[in-house]
Amino acid sequence: MTASGLFKKRLMFAFLIAYFLAGYFSCSFINMQRGGYFDLSFPCEAHIPFIPFFIIGYTSVYLGLIFTYAAIDDYLLFKKTFYFFFFLTTIHFFFFLLIPVKMIRPEISSTDGIMLILTKWYYTIDNPVNCFPSLHVSYPLAGTLILWNYKRFWGCVLAFFTLFVAVSVILVKQHYIIDVIGAVVVTLPLYAFLFKELDL
Repeated sequence: MTASGLFKKRLMFAFLIAYFLAGYFSCSFINMQRGGYFDLSFPCEAHIPFIPFFIIGYTSVYLGLIFTYAAIDDYLLFKKTFYFFFFLTTIHFFFFLLIPVKMIRPEISSTDGIMLILTKWYYTIDNPVNCFPSLHVSYPLAGTLILWNYKRFWGCVLAFFTLFVAVSVILVKQHYIIDVIGAVVVTLPLYAFLFKELDL
């Protein structure tokens, strides 16, 4: 990648981060003011245990984004990736506002252990809204789809990482099962449309 291409790549990545932070926390603020929410949970989810260890998978999603950024060293492919992540994020914002879902979290009364401390801290900065679909699952899945044909080995690594994140968001009580399914339903068609139909 040329110096000019690398500079543009950094600018696009910085824009995506700023766009995500501004949009996510704006949606979170709006949704926390609502008087009612959609209940998208399955009856069986009441029996799914809360396992603090999986906060590792939930928070490490950001490493997945950085990994995707670092793995793509072709400017034109990264430009396509930029549009993919931009539209993917925008669609999620619309869903957050149109179908507000609030997660029922467990009360953390004890901070005996680093995982409980980390989970309680994360609960304080990330409100239990903006659930459907799960951006935490959509982001690594998007990276997997892009890298699968570009760098197959790293695409496989990210695929396993995506599965870990998908399990983590449920077991750490940040998302419902339908949020994970929704992430897949949104991400796959958008990838097919942008990369296959429009050939960005």
